Amino acid sequence: MDFTPIIPLQNNKKIPQDLLDRAEKLIQSSSALTGGHPAQTLNAVREYLRTINSYYSNKIESEGTRPQDIEKAMKKDFSSDKKKRTLQMLSLAHIQTQKRVENLVNDENFTPYKTEFICSIHNYLYSQDGLDSFLMIEGLKEKMRPGALRTHDVNVGDHIAPDVKELPSLMNKFELLYKDGLDGSKVNQLLYALASHHRLVYIHPFLDGNGRTARLALDGALLSCGMSGYGLWNISRGLARSGDTYKDMLAYADMHRQGEYDGTGALSTRALSEFVSYMLTCAQDQVDYMTRYLKLTSLNERLTKYVELSQNSMFDLAPLPKGTEKIFKELLLRGEFKKRTQIDEILGLSRRTTTGITKELLRRDYIQSDTPKGSIRLKINSHLAEHIFPEL
Repeated sequence: MDFTPIIPLQNNKKIPQDLLDRAEKLIQSSSALTGGHPAQTLNAVREYLRTINSYYSNKIESEGTRPQDIEKAMKKDFSSDKKKRTLQMLSLAHIQTQKRVENLVNDENFTPYKTEFICSIHNYLYSQDGLDSFLMIEGLKEKMRPGALRTHDVNVGDHIAPDVKELPSLMNKFELLYKDGLDGSKVNQLLYALASHHRLVYIHPFLDGNGRTARLALDGALLSCGMSGYGLWNISRGLARSGDTYKDMLAYADMHRQGEYDGTGALSTRALSEFVSYMLTCAQDQVDYMTRYLKLTSLNERLTKYVELSQNSMFDLAPLPKGTEKIFKELLLRGEFKKRTQIDEILGLSRRTTTGITKELLRRDYIQSDTPKGSIRLKINSHLAEHIFPEL
């Protein structure tokens, strides 16, 4: 079974100009997200978005759990309900796997289309604690082996996955063909990455977990494009927000070639082009969202308003300490307090008083530090995120 074309090309063997233009716009607007904020503030956003990415990627599979419950799981506070606890474990596994993907991308020999890399995602994800139930496949007596290519033929909805005997050669072909895209411009690399997402799902290399694995592999491919700003937005949120359309577009791109004017591969070039167009739309929507809400002035205003509402007992939470809005504002501008005595200067209070305020904000996950006396940085928890990033 063949999965070509790997990229939508016109009769002149060139990528449609509309896709090129939109890809270039996406790269430029994504890069612009990193301007105006200290690195520590941007890292706080990235850190929280891993939780959001986990939530949305699992939601696509109808197995989502709330960000608040994911945060509890991070503190080893698991639900007494077995199903909810299992989903908490799945979310933690997803977050750890995403971190691993981000680290692997930094390797100079990294290639996002290698079978070894794709299998390592699946292996790392499903080998973590608490995920045994996800290894049991309905209708099969044997357990799924994390990271192992499937050993059975499968159908997913209307999609008949390639014959299991063809898997090794198909994965080799996937790696070799998409690797060519790494030598092109950032625009070309981006379009290759988006197109590869369907082709990997189409090949369906594993007995289960193909969707999650393919989206994590796509994260790796997008990061490897050198597209600055990725991580401050994530495509899984866009795909989940149009979940039915996402599944429909994946199925549509399975279409076989429709006559001589539909490319030269086994599958439809037109359908692949529309799939890539859809992916660009989802990605641009996420960049536009973060562009709107990451603006320094408006972000500071929303943080200040949040503290004001808290101190007026408008939330079902204990009011934030006096002076919190000043701490938030300075952290937005500076990125961190290298010395904790800087908080004394900002608030004009004694060391003893500011130590109490700092401990309270650390305990409630509004700020973070690597050591008991280390520098202080902003931290975004789920309650705060609801108000400074509406509808995130």
